[in-house]
This record gives sequence, structure tokens and C-alpha cells, in this order.
Amino acid sequence: MRLTLLILLLACLLPAAAEPRQSLVPGGLAVIRLSQDDPRDFNFRGKPVLITEVDGAPSALVGLPLSLKPGEHFIEARNGGQVYKKFFRIADKQYTTQHITIANDRMVNPYASDMERILAEKARKQKARNHYSKAAVDIDFLTPVEGARSGSFGRRRVFNGQPRRPHSGMDIAAASGTPIRSPSAGKVIELGDFFFSGNLVYIEHGQGLISMFAHLSEIDVSLGEQIEKGQIVGKVGATGRVTGPHLHWSLGLNGTWIDPALFLDE
Repeated sequence: MRLTLLILLLACLLPAAAEPRQSLVPGGLAVIRLSQDDPRDFNFRGKPVLITEVDGAPSALVGLPLSLKPGEHFIEARNGGQVYKKFFRIADKQYTTQHITIANDRMVNPYASDMERILAEKARKQKARNHYSKAAVDIDFLTPVEGARSGSFGRRRVFNGQPRRPHSGMDIAAASGTPIRSPSAGKVIELGDFFFSGNLVYIEHGQGLISMFAHLSEIDVSLGEQIEKGQIVGKVGATGRVTGPHLHWSLGLNGTWIDPALFLDE
């Protein structure tokens, strides 16, 4: 009896799992229900999409690029000469602009000697973001770090008065050294000390669903390691281009970054 009560108490203390929420805007997520007769190999703009169950029904989860134009779009599959298409409509969204002052101007205007390193790291990042495996995926994500979420995904950023690319993830405020846990099981596909991102770790959770954690003070996993849900992968830090310690968490799907908040409780 006591054991049963203890299990129930622990279940109440753990954060509730949440299935991903649809958001039909650039940087959002399309959740498209499939019939039992539909193929299970749909793609969007030439890249395979994640197929899983949402609310007990087979569904395609489609990452929507920030550059996607409003209007009608579709996922597509081919089977035995037959073409299957599922349509969805994207609304416009205007993201705010964020002005940031970086004390180390080299992180805004790198030296010529930095560019070879930066370009090599960019290629490694692109390869990791496009990684795809057919592994099963658990989409009931845990929050990697408890703290205030900035909600800054998609914001246009201006560093020291110079426009840069929109913010590709969520910033979570936490003290340096705070443990970071993997929101779902997966495999470490890239890691290292990068010029802009500092110490970072990429984890593929299956079917192209990618977590990237940046600015870590420590990395506690190794390349190729199989990661359990909730496993500590590193610690919050302030490495790379930052104004202070925090976790930057990017979430990728079918090769594009989307808002990680869509996989967490509101």
C-alpha cells in the first residue's frame, strides 16, 4: 500500500507530458491526421516528415520553416504509382525584433582568421540538423531545464546595431552549472566547442526530430552515445556568443528549426 502511494506521489511531482501543439505559421508545426490506408512515408519539400500517433491517431508532424510563405502547402507520398497529398494552410506571423549588445565585438564581427573555423562548423551544424533515422520517437517531451523561458524563438536579432538571422531556438534562464536533461531518448550525433554556440550537443530523437543545446559550461555525453529520456547531457553555461548564462535549445524537424515551446506544456 505504501509503495503504491509513493508511486502515485512521484507521478504527481513529475512534469506532465504534453503532446505537440499545432501552430500553422512560419516556424510552427503542422499536425496532419492520416487514415489507416494512407502511406507512412510522406515528405515535405523533399524531406521525410515524422509519422507517429497523436491523440491515438496516426499523424504526420511537419516542421514549418521561418521562411515559409503564407498560403496553401502540402505533404506528399507516392505508392504504386499513386500520389497522395495532404493539404494545409499557413497564416502569416510577424515576429518582434530584439536588440542585443555583445561586449566581445569579435562575436559580431569575426576576424578573417576565424572564418575557416566558422564555415567548417556551419557545415557540421547543417549536416546534424538534416540527420534522419527511422528510429521510433517519444514525442512526450520533458523540459530540459526549469527556468524562465524567453519566448524569443523567431525574433529578428540585431547585434551591436547589425541585423543577423532570426533566433532559432528558446532561451531558458538558469544559473551556470544547472544540469540539462534530454527531453526524450535519442542519440548524440554532434558535439563540441563551436565559435558562436560555445559548447553544444545535438541529439536526434528519431525520424529527424533534433534537439540542439548550446552555450554549455560542460558536456556530459559522448559522440554516438544512446541517450535515455531525462538523462543529463551537460550543464548550463555562458560559452560562445552570449550576454550571460542560459540554455539555448533549438528543436529541428524535417531539416528546419521550429518553436520548441510547441512540444512543452503551455
